[in-house]
Amino acid sequence: MMKYEFEEKLHEIEPINRTVTDAEYQLIEYIYTFHPSISETEGKRQVAGLYHEFGIRIFKDMKPTADRNRELEVEIGRARHNLQSLLDEADELRKGGAL
Repeated sequence: MMKYEFEEKLHEIEPINRTVTDAEYQLIEYIYTFHPSISETEGKRQVAGLYHEFGIRIFKDMKPTADRNRELEVEIGRARHNLQSLLDEADELRKGGAL
């Protein structure tokens, strides 16, 4: 999501010309991307609603959860890669590949 998209969503909720700082938006984008409770289909609307209702404070409170979820996504990616490597090696062995 781009900053202007976020501001458009805010404007849809309450038609006032409201902007966020670049630093605030950086945090909002991080939460939008990594927080496990943010929907993949309704996330833009959700984060705009959260900001409208609670301001930047809620995003600061959500950051530790987003941090942990990001770490888990990295670990899961590594595990999947490792699993795929093992599956590929086992497949090669079944096909007569070298040990």
